Amino acid sequence: MRKTKFQFFVSTLLAFSMVQAIELGFNDRKLDTFLLKDQQVYAKSSAGRSGGGSFTRSSPSKPSSSSTSKSSPSTPSSPSNDRDALTTPSQPSPNRPSTIVAPVIINNPSNNSPYDPYRATTSTSSNGMSWFVWIIILLIIFAIVYFIIRAIMMRSKQIGGGNDLWNATFTVSKLQVALFAQAREVQARLTELTLEVDTDTPEGLMTLMQESALALVRTPENWTHVSSSSQSVHRDKAEEVFNKLSLEERTKFSEETLVNIRGRVAQRSTAIASPDKDPSAYIVVTLLIGTEHDKPLFGDIKNIQELRQALEAIASIQASHLLVFELLWSPQADTDSLTYDELLTEYSNMIQI
Repeated sequence: MRKTKFQFFVSTLLAFSMVQAIELGFNDRKLDTFLLKDQQVYAKSSAGRSGGGSFTRSSPSKPSSSSTSKSSPSTPSSPSNDRDALTTPSQPSPNRPSTIVAPVIINNPSNNSPYDPYRATTSTSSNGMSWFVWIIILLIIFAIVYFIIRAIMMRSKQIGGGNDLWNATFTVSKLQVALFAQAREVQARLTELTLEVDTDTPEGLMTLMQESALALVRTPENWTHVSSSSQSVHRDKAEEVFNKLSLEERTKFSEETLVNIRGRVAQRSTAIASPDKDPSAYIVVTLLIGTEHDKPLFGDIKNIQELRQALEAIASIQASHLLVFELLWSPQADTDSLTYDELLTEYSNMIQI
């Protein structure tokens, strides 16, 4: 009996020990997973994002005109005295001689009246003259319309360097610049623009693009790396290409702490860098642009001069050509950081200039 109790006690103890060992291993695995996730969060940085626009631009609506003038009520017109004078024979007055109204005989061609060659010649010549006048008027109208259309086409070529506004090709461009972290004025300027500009209007979107490019142009001494691409695609695929580029860049951020998309501003708590990370070393600014050009805006950029030319070309884009623009920069918060190792890992396609 004692032996049976002892065996039961030992079996229970062994089973309990095995359960504890399994649970301890499972907790260790959960802890390792949590630490790995925590390292992945700290391996990325916060970011700001601002932009708007659409590849499907609607035609401007025409204002509806409504008639505001009120017509006066029509009143039956009384027969005039002059008309009575023409239709009613005048009565003789005692002080003046009576007037006799003589009947007027109108020559009707349908009647069997004698043929008048002079009258026939005059009618034919006046009919031919009217046709000649109509032909001259039509030729003048045609000439005016032709010169108006030709002037519009020449104006379009001078502004856009081609029929950019009338073709079925759009251009999607990406320009990415890395700067030393000491260029804090660029970081502050982009944050200020995102908070102030209304990206739901074409004017606000144009201001955001121009000011972002100018903020980069003003600090060439801080440029370190660059990446560029500009491709012309069919207008049906332009939005897909643009969204793909945007998602590729957004996946490099741990969170978006400041967002202004189509006029809706959202601001989250700023990220705090891990105490084990190195101090902030770089700031990466990305410009995504969708325009109505039928040719790329720029080619591969490999030096400072080409980068300056590309930024100036972006800042001088016509407002009528701009469809979509998106600004992304990282880190957005001053308390966050982007180290050299993270720059090489997340932005491996950038080249040093």
